[in-house]
Amino acid sequence: MLKLQGLQWAIEGHPILHGISLEVEPGELVCLLGPSGCGKTSTLRIIAGLECSDAGAVVVGEEIFTDERTFVPPQRRDIGFLFQDTALFPHLTVVENIGFGLTALSQSAASARVAQMLEQMQLEEHAQKYPHMLSGGQQQRVALARALAPKPNLLLLDEPFSGLDTHLRRQIRNETRHVLKSTGVTTLMVTHDWEEAMLVADRIALMREGEIRQFASPDEIYAHPIDTFSAEFFGEVNRLHGEVSGEWIETGLGRIENRGYPSGTPVEVLIRPEGLRIDVEGKPSLGPARVCDVQFVGSSSLVQLGFDQDRAHVHAKLHGHRKLAIGEHLPIDIDASQTFVFPKER
Repeated sequence: MLKLQGLQWAIEGHPILHGISLEVEPGELVCLLGPSGCGKTSTLRIIAGLECSDAGAVVVGEEIFTDERTFVPPQRRDIGFLFQDTALFPHLTVVENIGFGLTALSQSAASARVAQMLEQMQLEEHAQKYPHMLSGGQQQRVALARALAPKPNLLLLDEPFSGLDTHLRRQIRNETRHVLKSTGVTTLMVTHDWEEAMLVADRIALMREGEIRQFASPDEIYAHPIDTFSAEFFGEVNRLHGEVSGEWIETGLGRIENRGYPSGTPVEVLIRPEGLRIDVEGKPSLGPARVCDVQFVGSSSLVQLGFDQDRAHVHAKLHGHRKLAIGEHLPIDIDASQTFVFPKER
């Protein structure tokens, strides 16, 4: 449904995008994920026609919207765009906001479509209210209904939940995914929140400095990061410096199994906190470690562990409420599936 081919864009000679290419399948929900300033929103604006790329192509369905010879203006692209701040018209009611873009339909058809969206978004009782009379979550539902009402081929979402509090954000996010998947609209969403991307997306395009570094399903990108940036972006990691010695990697905290690197190679070893285990049978790969601090966070405990021989600290995440004494020494092992090894960046 959406194909980007080598998009390049610069502002006053400063490169913003460096050859962005990806394909989004019909009905798929893809997240553009990355830190601020990496080019996520710029990519969205070029797709929408709000900016013109310096090179590359934007193709939606079978129609070329942007290439070296073509530029289709935004109003002719049949693309829905949901902004970060909802951008509802304050002087229009909910019904009028939702129906604003239905000018191509007859009055009866437009009214029927608006009624359908009110029901789908559970907004019937708010139909005649103005935006200032609605909660933040209700405003977000209205904005989504307005974007979906014309039945666009493609929907673009620019951090649509960032203005909501944590509880409401979770609720509206879940509702939005349900609506998008039930309607089958192809969606590209921008976010800088990796947990949000994991919960919402079918696939994630992880961006850095105007490039897509990895494009994969949430489980694939989490379990098999391609570099230290990808691994560290998806939550906290413990970083150890090491050097390959035959079948092992020697670190200041112990030996870790080599992943095929030649002897003498300096490497970075990244271990997720949930990859550190304290219930060890047999000889532990790391340890013993000293319990320095314990924090109970809902269904898990965060434990800071110190290693006397290196004066280093790592963090472990343990499921459940585990009573540990400060100063207690524990044998530590690691889960290989939560451990990643990359050549040391120069």
